[in-house]
Amino acid sequence: MTTDGKSIPPEKAAATRHQTRDTQDRQSYPEPMNGKFLVREMALVREVGTDDVWKWLAAGWSDLKANTAVSVSYAALFIIIGFAVSFGFYFMGWPYLILPGLTGFLLVGPAVGIGYYEISRRHAASEKVSLFAAVTAARYNKLGIFGFGIALAFVFQVWIRISFTVFALNFPGIMPDWSIILQRSFSMEGVYFGISIGLVGAVFATCIFFVGAFSMPMMMDRKSVLLPSLITSAFAVARNRNAMILWAATIVIFTGIGLVTAGIGLMVTLPLIGHATWHAYKQVMSGDLPDGEIHPTGAITETG
Repeated sequence: MTTDGKSIPPEKAAATRHQTRDTQDRQSYPEPMNGKFLVREMALVREVGTDDVWKWLAAGWSDLKANTAVSVSYAALFIIIGFAVSFGFYFMGWPYLILPGLTGFLLVGPAVGIGYYEISRRHAASEKVSLFAAVTAARYNKLGIFGFGIALAFVFQVWIRISFTVFALNFPGIMPDWSIILQRSFSMEGVYFGISIGLVGAVFATCIFFVGAFSMPMMMDRKSVLLPSLITSAFAVARNRNAMILWAATIVIFTGIGLVTAGIGLMVTLPLIGHATWHAYKQVMSGDLPDGEIHPTGAITETG
């Protein structure tokens, strides 16, 4: 490759091509946040079946095997953070917050997965995959991604406070302590506490799943703004409720396996879920609009 009569090394030329292609990928959908833009995004949602869930997992496993070092290293970063937070709760005298903190991992999952979306995207585009690229994936849409990340952090804080409130309602006048929790786990109080915290957690997780299932990869891939991304994600989940119920259950099971193995299992399950989520997004959000006029209902009619 030459420029103005000067030869450019092949490595630099390849990097330039990758950068150009990467820039082009990020320039899609520059419209402002309005009704027309939202309808345009929602028109891309496709229907999928429950069988597709296994295809996403297979594709995610393929990405994990092809980028094992980077994927596992990225998972290790968040596992270390999780251990640090747990030890922090313990030494601050708040051991009762360790379990809600660990289960809250499901609430911040969409933010954690963004690095895996970038790894899968780069792998599919035959671009260089690195830990730095995964960690800095938010740079493509800082406002939207960081905005959602802050919202998830706020939800996590609310979840922690509600967990303490539920404990206080079920065990009035008792200071939370691991010994008390274990001692009363199988009492009626413990059963009521388990049911209460489970129901509250299910409500939180369901809401986050609706708006977070596809919004993060959508903001990264299409550079979409925050609110339409959240609404489109919720619409996509509602339209594919059977597949999404199975997918949500799969995420819960895999995350649970990772947590009960003291975080070791997360070294595999976290990358697998992250990569599979990217492939779920790519299938559910087709990325192409047919020729025609988009009506407010989201229907597309042929023109001409």
